[in-house]
Amino acid sequence: MPAQDQEVQERSETPDMPSGRSYPAYALLIALYNALFGGFLLLYRRRENRLEKIEALDVALLGLATLRMSKLVSEDEITSVVRKPVIKEEHGEKRPQGTGLRAAIGKLVLCPTCTGTWIAALMTYSLHLWPRYTRPLLAVMAASAISQASDAVLSLVYTDRDLLRREQK
Repeated sequence: MPAQDQEVQERSETPDMPSGRSYPAYALLIALYNALFGGFLLLYRRRENRLEKIEALDVALLGLATLRMSKLVSEDEITSVVRKPVIKEEHGEKRPQGTGLRAAIGKLVLCPTCTGTWIAALMTYSLHLWPRYTRPLLAVMAASAISQASDAVLSLVYTDRDLLRREQK
């Protein structure tokens, strides 16, 4: 098992749920995800002014906005109040709370990739249903993602620069 998968498994295990799995709760989340998709299809089918084509810029905005929003939901301190009912933090480690659906949602929220799948779906549905109102949100979140990525790159550059300067002394 890759180290990252093992780390996720260890983080997700709780005393109440040693295996870390709650298949009925997972099935419910899968059913909800598909029900949302079905609801989107019904709404979209009834619309007169459909967004028939997604442009490359829309895909880029969706991708960057999804990246930023998934980190926002899963990791940023400002949204910890939203995670609090399903996540407990002890000694700097975050773990799902409770059992069943509560623990399954906690696992979902702890995983930026998993959260990103839901966010990408909801933003894509929103883009198709209300493009005029969704594009500004996508633009803001995409700009934030680019800013965050730029900060990370600059941090690496400065760290390497500082290491090189120390080695030269």
